Amino acid sequence: MAKHLRKPIKYTLYIIMAWASVMTLFLLFQTVGAFLGELITVLRRGSQEELMAYLSRRSQLGGLTILFFMSLLQVVSIVLPGMLIQVSGALIFGWWKSFIVCWLGFVAGNALVFCAARITGKQLTEVLSTEKKNTWLVRQMNQHDPAFVTALACMIPGVPNGIVPYIAARTKLYLSEFVPAVAGSCWIQILLNCIAGHFLVRGQYAFTIFAIIVQIVLLLVIAGNREKILNSERKS
Repeated sequence: MAKHLRKPIKYTLYIIMAWASVMTLFLLFQTVGAFLGELITVLRRGSQEELMAYLSRRSQLGGLTILFFMSLLQVVSIVLPGMLIQVSGALIFGWWKSFIVCWLGFVAGNALVFCAARITGKQLTEVLSTEKKNTWLVRQMNQHDPAFVTALACMIPGVPNGIVPYIAARTKLYLSEFVPAVAGSCWIQILLNCIAGHFLVRGQYAFTIFAIIVQIVLLLVIAGNREKILNSERKS
């Protein structure tokens, strides 16, 4: 009976992910597309006062709400690029507002997926190809503190952040432990992406590149020393 249920569940998941991807791209186009065209025109004129006046005329509440849901859907869809959403948000609303909204949306999306996977149980996670026992993340979740591995996984390049809550839901981790683990680690990349957007909109391209380089170096250091970090956590 379980085998007969897997195909319908698998197709349902594909439909949900496809819908989330299309909706996110649509919202991104609606929010960013027209804005960027007008922004480029303003930037060509080279007037800082005109640029700041243009940004201050934007309706923020609706835009920030859309930005929140784009960050949430980024997790649900697994494959959507968070950097594009976060940098675009910083271009429009400034780095700190974009950071707070994107961070809250990302954490909320992880919590939503975690709860859905936990409630649905094995039928949901067994159909995901990444849920094989020989994958690195699943092994580490089983061998180490799941909360610590969750936090580390949010900072390792190559690990789709959207897959983390699916796998974490298969462990003994509680929602009250999962949410702080994600919130306490994902902010680094989100903050640096928003800062990059902050410098980009002001034409300070050297600082934009520097913010991106800092993020890349930090992630590579964490990825290259992930086994040492996990071993040190086990010893402690």
